[in-house]
Amino acid sequence: MKKKHIITISGKPGSGKSSTADKVAELLGYTRHSSGDMVRRVLAKNHMTLEEYNAKARTNHDLDDQVDEQLRALRDKKDIVVDSRLGFYWLPESFKVYLDLDLEIATARIFKDTISNSARSAVGTSSTSLTDVSRQVRERMLTEQSRFRELYGVDPYDKSHFDLIIDTSRQNPQSVAIAVFDTYREWLDAEVWEQQHNQVPLGYSFKNQY
Repeated sequence: MKKKHIITISGKPGSGKSSTADKVAELLGYTRHSSGDMVRRVLAKNHMTLEEYNAKARTNHDLDDQVDEQLRALRDKKDIVVDSRLGFYWLPESFKVYLDLDLEIATARIFKDTISNSARSAVGTSSTSLTDVSRQVRERMLTEQSRFRELYGVDPYDKSHFDLIIDTSRQNPQSVAIAVFDTYREWLDAEVWEQQHNQVPLGYSFKNQY
């Protein structure tokens, strides 16, 4: 069966989804789409933080519906990379990638990002302290799990949904993108596929550039 040339990238907060999607799209010459970018533009327009939206979204699903409609429309496209928490769900024919990492490392990355990236800090996680960021990240994950289970009956952090799982804790965006690129080419040619895992052995690391 001929497979669609679509890659969806999901994973934990701070795992490098956006950076990886950018580099994978560049390697393949694909077009990149991001539900995070869609959400951030709407949040900035409405002067909301992601934390405020997540609290509101427990009862008001208007923004979820807007983003979901745009994601569903991508099923008719080809040669695309989609950075989205629920991309694997709305685009089930895609090559589904999950980026994993330890939450302490995720917290440090997000804390650094909120300070250095004004677009994200304007609408994202508060950068007052590592402790606050850690609390917000955990609350965000629990809120998303609860909301998406209620709306769609799916857990976005359940790794069983994915074709490739990559631990990004000791990797940089380039090494992760190359792993996606190589495994995706294998997936395109495979008649039968079993979930694969990629991680850097303990005691060795690529230079972290997230």
